[in-house]
Amino acid sequence: MFRKIKLFFTLGLILLVLVFLIIPQTTHAGALTALSDTMSRLADSTPSAVYSDHTIRYTTPSGVAAGQTMQITMPTGFTIGTVDYTDIDVSWGATTGYENELTLAATCLTTTWGAVFAGQVLTITSCTGTITSTNKVVVEIGNNASGGNAQIQNHATAATYTISIAGSFTDTGKIAIVILTNDQFTVTGTVDPTITFSLSANATDFGVISTSSPTTSTPNITLTISTNAGSGYTITVQDEGSGSNPGIYNSIALAIIGSADNSYNNNADLSAVAGYGIQCSSASATCAAPYNVGTTNVGGYERTAQNLATFGGTADGHTVVITSKAKAAGTTPAGTYNDTVTVIATGNF
Repeated sequence: MFRKIKLFFTLGLILLVLVFLIIPQTTHAGALTALSDTMSRLADSTPSAVYSDHTIRYTTPSGVAAGQTMQITMPTGFTIGTVDYTDIDVSWGATTGYENELTLAATCLTTTWGAVFAGQVLTITSCTGTITSTNKVVVEIGNNASGGNAQIQNHATAATYTISIAGSFTDTGKIAIVILTNDQFTVTGTVDPTITFSLSANATDFGVISTSSPTTSTPNITLTISTNAGSGYTITVQDEGSGSNPGIYNSIALAIIGSADNSYNNNADLSAVAGYGIQCSSASATCAAPYNVGTTNVGGYERTAQNLATFGGTADGHTVVITSKAKAAGTTPAGTYNDTVTVIATGNF
């Protein structure tokens, strides 16, 4: 009895093995995972056309064998237009999906993959190339593809739509995308006009004014300005002088050292004549004539405001330096000489 049971068991086991070897095994489709489609615009094409890039991602459990296809079907109502393989990038890899970039053409040829739209269906075809199972796949369609210059037009109606993925590679999946009536919002704000202006000192002193060579007062006056005026700023200077003529004035002797010289010329070389005036220097602003001079030359003040320096844009901590120089004549009356200079900064908004 035991021998019969053992014989039947052995025969049954042999029959099971033969059935497994003889009957062909069926390959079952795998479900794609980690599916997404990142679009560059979600607005509907009403009243005007809105075009969008698509970055489609998924993980294929089965991979792609030589000669197989992957097909991505865009929803009806999305206009494919002139999109072709030059507007498509396909890559795959284990970590990011960008490790291996496929070479594409309209039709496949050996290691070059085919990529072509027929109606709403993008078919990506392998000739000899493969994609390893469980790897990530990235399909970029539009201007986001290298060299891409055409995009898919969004549906005219705001709603949720479905992209289907299938093909002879046997894996399948679907992606939901949403189209809105408006995918943007506006941002507004205002910036108030600003200007700051300062003088480094409110007094400068010549001490004893020489009759043989120009004397420079100390300290120099540094003007510092900041403004967000789009057209920049203008700085002007104006002196009090004697009240009728520009210069540095002795109110006791009723004598004046004229600016820029005793003939009230616009500029003077104080190595040759007596006079009084200033020099302008700046790393940012443009010093105006006649103040854009150096060495022993000076520009003369006026009893009306004169442009000292200008700049044509916004400014952050610009500086303009005023250097004052004077020279007395041998006949200049003794005594104390004074002048008051008014400096005005104007923002050009």
